[in-house]
Amino acid sequence: MVSTAPLNKPASYHAPSGVYDELGHGQLPDHWRLLIEYFQNQPVPTSPEQLRRDVFIRDVDIERPWPLDPLPFVLPLDEWQLLERGLLQRAKLLNQLTADLYDRRSLLGVGGLPPALVFGNPRYLLPLSGYSTIDGQYLDLIGFDLGRSADGRWRVLADWTEAPEGFGMCLENRVFTGRALPELFTLNQTQRLADFYNGFARELHQKSERINNGIPVILSPGPTHVNYFEHVYLGQYLGWPVVEGADLTVRGTTVQMKTLEGLKPVGAVWRCMDSVLCDPLYLDPLSNDGVAGIVNIVRNKQTHATNAIGSGVLENDAFMSFLPGLCQRILGEELILPSIATWWCGQADAQDFVANQRNNLQVLSAFQRQPRTSVSDYQQASLSAHGELGYTQVAREPIQLSHAPYFDNDGAIHNGPCILRLFVGFIGGQYFLLPGGVARVATPQGELSKDIWVSEGTLAPPVFVQQESTSTQPMRSDRDLPSRTADDLFWLGRYLERSAGAVRTYRSLFLRVAEQDPEDQQLTVSTLLNLLTDLDMLSPAESRQLLRRAPLLSDLEWSRILFAQDGSDGIFSLQHRIYQLAQQVRERLSGDAWRLFSALSESAGQANVRNAAEAVSYLDRQNERLSALSGQIQENMTRSYGWRLLQLGRCLERGHFGLRVMRELVAEGRADTYLHLILDLCDSAITYRARYQNIPTLGNTLHLLLLDEANPRSTIYQVAQLREVMEHMPLDVSGDGLSESQRMLLSAYHELTLSDPRKLAEVISKSGNRTQLRRVLQRLETTMTSLSQVVTETYFAHTSNSGRLR
Repeated sequence: MVSTAPLNKPASYHAPSGVYDELGHGQLPDHWRLLIEYFQNQPVPTSPEQLRRDVFIRDVDIERPWPLDPLPFVLPLDEWQLLERGLLQRAKLLNQLTADLYDRRSLLGVGGLPPALVFGNPRYLLPLSGYSTIDGQYLDLIGFDLGRSADGRWRVLADWTEAPEGFGMCLENRVFTGRALPELFTLNQTQRLADFYNGFARELHQKSERINNGIPVILSPGPTHVNYFEHVYLGQYLGWPVVEGADLTVRGTTVQMKTLEGLKPVGAVWRCMDSVLCDPLYLDPLSNDGVAGIVNIVRNKQTHATNAIGSGVLENDAFMSFLPGLCQRILGEELILPSIATWWCGQADAQDFVANQRNNLQVLSAFQRQPRTSVSDYQQASLSAHGELGYTQVAREPIQLSHAPYFDNDGAIHNGPCILRLFVGFIGGQYFLLPGGVARVATPQGELSKDIWVSEGTLAPPVFVQQESTSTQPMRSDRDLPSRTADDLFWLGRYLERSAGAVRTYRSLFLRVAEQDPEDQQLTVSTLLNLLTDLDMLSPAESRQLLRRAPLLSDLEWSRILFAQDGSDGIFSLQHRIYQLAQQVRERLSGDAWRLFSALSESAGQANVRNAAEAVSYLDRQNERLSALSGQIQENMTRSYGWRLLQLGRCLERGHFGLRVMRELVAEGRADTYLHLILDLCDSAITYRARYQNIPTLGNTLHLLLLDEANPRSTIYQVAQLREVMEHMPLDVSGDGLSESQRMLLSAYHELTLSDPRKLAEVISKSGNRTQLRRVLQRLETTMTSLSQVVTETYFAHTSNSGRLR
């Protein structure tokens, strides 16, 4: 229904003539009235930019392909029900078509499909020929792009049968829109999406259990993929491991995931990559994202793949011209939702028609569809009218897409061409349409995404009939932590602590460059540069150059050399590695923690220090961010294997740092010169003053930094923490008593307990070295290094890139 009340809209809103305007060309449709009036009647207009900043952007990965517009896209109930009937029919048709192409192949030739349309398509995978699934279900999740033409009718623009994008974004959009506009969300009685997502997850989980009582996983190409934020969000929401190809391996007749407790069977793989990349053994040998041999396991029904490997064959616009006939043949029904007008140039009559009308059509590759076709691509005819036509090409009629409203950053309503992406999932033996989706609107600044709402509040919730789970294990288990993720968490902990030590060392260097006289400065700078070299913060060549020129270097030259953003060493390189590792374990981090990691990385890239004072100020801010991250980890992470690995990495690195500082500054006899410096570097100056209330002495300093179990910066505290962590780690057991790590840590603990800090400080050799202290420090460093090797060999050695960022 259309209201006769005119829309009170700004002068900027002008839908072009000849297109369908979702807002009725000035007459406000009833299903839009609630939203438009809500925004117009706000006492203080809510800026979309403010909404994005306060609610959306803070929780959305900055690499989202389409920013979220606060104004949802609304459909009336009758239109939604028509789309529902048409898309459910289309999903059944596409599933049975996929089954026929890979199993029976009764539709080829006399069955209505030209063989060249299938066998000429590189996405038809011959290694999967003859493949049948357990229950005949090839397509578990299908995406559909729809557009409304100038006559007001909806048409299907594309079928996405491979690994539909936008499913995670749809959930994100709904969560954020509901959070930003709770009153409007309630007034509209918008149906929630949680039932659909949870039902779909249970369906795959139960399939996984029935196959081999295995676990379900989300197989992702990794953080470099444009939609990785979706994979992470779905993994967090469902509690499923987000894995990469290196996390999985084929053993015997099953796919196994490499976990901290060894290999575990995988019963269902929700793949988020093209089929051809899934198996370098049977498909693309150059793929680094897949699992060698998974095709054979899927063919033997020992693992369920969502969607079936090879299902991308239907992401071919040429099929659209055959769907009406196939629908009659397969389902015995008329096709409810028409496709965009399409002609495959592999047929003579279609080829002649396209040749005559080529300037008015879009001529595209039949077998190479772009992953995300832009909104504007559907509206433009081909610019070129030359070249031969053949079976590798398809032509389609441009469509004048309907225009939908959106907010600009000033809160004004504009309009742009719009398409919808809706999703159909297989749950409990039948297909259901997700009661929402992602709308995309083209604007002069780029495309925006919108949440899709159904108006009138009478949409009946779907009823999912599912089998009861036979497993006694919960769906979610920290014991299923993939070894690659465990490796990344371990090194993330190490790099966080390494960065904190480097920040304090750099800060001390700049403070002393600015404050000390030239003679003392040369000695201190030499010591700190040696320490930075030992910590891998400077290369030996850079350290020698700086030391040679130290008296002649200005503050600005110091800053340029030490803060170089293009170097492989130093603060920027270290914090870039931290951000890379945080990306790898994104699904394990809270929104608050992720924002801190992002801020740490952004600030490292924006530093512009011109003198020592600015360098110290910048390093203070970085230290604050690292401290905030440490607090997030300690206060908000559950004491799971993931947290223990972070803690393990942090304690190892903190122990290494303290031991190296003591070896460099006091083991060679120059202790009195550096006691204040060593306390500052080990973040124990305030603790020392509170504890001893006198001028630092070497004996007291060694006791505080080596033997004080109450000091969280001491070596014995790190050893005690490492012992506690390793007690709860899997596989760290021995049938003959203590495990290797337990023996090492117990030996280190006893050596520290029996050490006499007075003797360590006073026993000096003729050459001026504290030999007893040096031996103790060396043995403790060896223990730390050996423990790191044991952890790597026990938990990460079977990952192909363990410690790859070290």
